[in-house]
Amino acid sequence: MSVDKKRLRQEYNEMRPPMGCFSLSCEATDDVFIGWATNLKNAKNSLLFRLSVGSLLHMPELQQLYTEHGSEKFSFTVLEELHYDKNDETRDYKEDLAILTEIYLEKNPEAKEIQVWKYPQH
Repeated sequence: MSVDKKRLRQEYNEMRPPMGCFSLSCEATDDVFIGWATNLKNAKNSLLFRLSVGSLLHMPELQQLYTEHGSEKFSFTVLEELHYDKNDETRDYKEDLAILTEIYLEKNPEAKEIQVWKYPQH
């Protein structure tokens, strides 16, 4: 069986990561944080890593909850995936994702918004 490396490489380069709206919940306090990401897997990994090393500086409340209660009390949930428009390869989905997040924040008025890629400005 022969492997078509060129085809596999092309398929890999054309893959698009799942994007959408997610929540991060603290079981110990029932706090919920809702946000969006153009790459849900990377967002989850980045967010949980930054929390684990104490470097989520732009959200001190969330960082404090994580530090106090630990990773076992937190869950990352994909609320809704946004699907790509197959006819428009260049479309920017950030506005759509922000609107989707607003809808989930309205459904859960106690939730706080989280911006995964926001870094403090110096």
